[in-house]
Amino acid sequence: MILGIALLLIWLILLIRFPRVMVPASGVLVALALLLAAGVGLKQWFDGRSAAQLEIRIEYLPEACDFGRPLQVHIENRGERTASRISWQLLATQPGYSSNLLDVAVTATSYQIDQPLASGESWQRCYAVPRLRSGYRAPDLEYRADRVRAEFRR
Repeated sequence: MILGIALLLIWLILLIRFPRVMVPASGVLVALALLLAAGVGLKQWFDGRSAAQLEIRIEYLPEACDFGRPLQVHIENRGERTASRISWQLLATQPGYSSNLLDVAVTATSYQIDQPLASGESWQRCYAVPRLRSGYRAPDLEYRADRVRAEFRR
């Protein structure tokens, strides 16, 4: 923070003292910064569109999973590119409501897989139910993935 303020003050002093040199140099720096920001923005936009191609289904299926791990997570890559480092945040809600009922103060609800998932492939694993707020039962809730992120490559 202090370094940024010092650089800004130095730039302002040089701009006032040597405007003929500093105005074109400042224009070039601003153009480079705008190009960099546009590039980062486009990458984020493309990755966000590609992450929408990942279908993540989370269901409470104790009969299909090992004991103590009744949450079945199924991820399918419906996009054209290979997805890797897929991460998501688990939400548990009552049907018809949007409040997260996981006790996030006690339990980490972020999950990640490092296995690459090619186009058309699917992945499945069972997880334990994180700690819920008191008064709620795991079979009565709906589960979904939020804040889905992934890295994509061709």
